Amino acid sequence: MENILKNKDLINKYLSLSIKKQFNLNIDLKGEYAFVENLVSKKTIIAATFSDKILSKPIIKMFLLSIITQINIGNCDTDFIRNQLKNL
Repeated sequence: MENILKNKDLINKYLSLSIKKQFNLNIDLKGEYAFVENLVSKKTIIAATFSDKILSKPIIKMFLLSIITQINIGNCDTDFIRNQLKNL
């Protein structure tokens, strides 16, 4: 993603609405992940910091990890996320 920190609110909304659409659940994701610097690449990435609220729901955990991975490797750029939010 071009600049993860610059698009933090967009990413937060995308993750929350994706869970809502996929599982029909409203889950507060505050504290469930963090924006950190990759030690090797020096790029900002999303790191999962899941609490028991997410860890106790393996399907949601895997779903979130999948989306986070796609964002981190650049498969979900801001244009893709904005387009998905229009459809959510």
